[in-house]
Amino acid sequence: MRWKPARTTLATLALGVSIASIASAALAEPVTLTLGSWRTEDLAIWQDQVLPAFEAAHPDIKVEFAPVNTNEYNAAIQSQIEGGTGPDLITCRPFDVNNEWIGRGYFATLDGLAGLANFTDTAKAAWTVKGATYCVPVAAVLAGFYYNIDIFNELGLTPPTTAAEFTAVLQKIQDSGKYTPLAEGSAESWQLAYNGLYSIGPAYWKGEEGRLGLIDGTKKLTDPDFVAAFAAFQAWKPFLPSGQEALSYSDMTQLFTLGRAAILPDGSWNINQVTSTGLNVGVFGPPAVEANGQRYLQEMPDMAIGINAASTKQDAAKVFLDWVAGSEFQQLYVNSAPGFFAMSNQAVTYDNPLAQHFADLKTGALLTPRLALDRLSAGTPPLDDEIWRQLQVMMTSDTTPETVTGELQTGLASWYGPQQAK
Repeated sequence: MRWKPARTTLATLALGVSIASIASAALAEPVTLTLGSWRTEDLAIWQDQVLPAFEAAHPDIKVEFAPVNTNEYNAAIQSQIEGGTGPDLITCRPFDVNNEWIGRGYFATLDGLAGLANFTDTAKAAWTVKGATYCVPVAAVLAGFYYNIDIFNELGLTPPTTAAEFTAVLQKIQDSGKYTPLAEGSAESWQLAYNGLYSIGPAYWKGEEGRLGLIDGTKKLTDPDFVAAFAAFQAWKPFLPSGQEALSYSDMTQLFTLGRAAILPDGSWNINQVTSTGLNVGVFGPPAVEANGQRYLQEMPDMAIGINAASTKQDAAKVFLDWVAGSEFQQLYVNSAPGFFAMSNQAVTYDNPLAQHFADLKTGALLTPRLALDRLSAGTPPLDDEIWRQLQVMMTSDTTPETVTGELQTGLASWYGPQQAK
């Protein structure tokens, strides 16, 4: 009789071991994370290159890339999160849009995430609120000027380094009667700002000095430096294609890639399209205002990735973000998506020659993001949207830079405290 309890105990232990084994097997099932993004064009990059590299090193975590069309992304993410169906990982917009999402509690803080040490405070600034960082920076984009090397050689031109040289180059191309100097149009107002004013303007408002001055209220859009920037951009008008008022962004690219225009003001994100016809393409940066003057370059934080605060898979999500913050991901992504540039302080090389040329423009230049996306577009009317609209008016009418900057200043001061009269 003594052995009966012992046999019962062994059976019970065996049953316990069996249950533990089943539980262990269940826990060994890979955790699946979803990653929301607006980069539908990156679907193959993530599915075929990026995620297989991560999953090879982390077989216990699977990631599904779930992009939404760019124009629908903001509304879609907000709807999903508010409805409790948001992705575990959210691709973060820069500055004001993401700050609003942070304020709504969409993101978990990343305090203590080791990989954040790979980024400077400047790199994290677009996704940091009150000292807390909510997203790991993925990539930035640059803006400059693509140029047709063969046309430049034919006309004996060299890339300009000053505003005066830039105008002289445009005039020589115009005088040749063979090519349009600038492939630029006004049908899509966003690119007038992002590829035009925000590219050449920092040389006039002195980059961060002017941008931060608008934020803290020590500068105004009616100050001479800002008016001069708008005037410099308006000075492009004589060199634009006939019918530029109706020329779209894709039309501009086509005009350049067909060899009919010598210069295309554009962003690094368009490298693949610009070189799609085999054109001999170079790139130069925004010219300095004067000889030996300081050069400035628009480097715009484009995207980052954060964790949905409501996700039940926070630990796995942090493992993924630590990997995203590392050199393996940075190197892989920027070479899979030419024209996007690593934001970490780790060394990265670019396989695409034109991407490397773009990256080289940063040497000796002071970097600055787009003028109006940080705090200045968080109210109504948003300054960024108003700049789009006013530039379109200026480039399709005889409206003066003074009138445009005056109206922009009035709109900003109507709601933004630091710009209101004390």
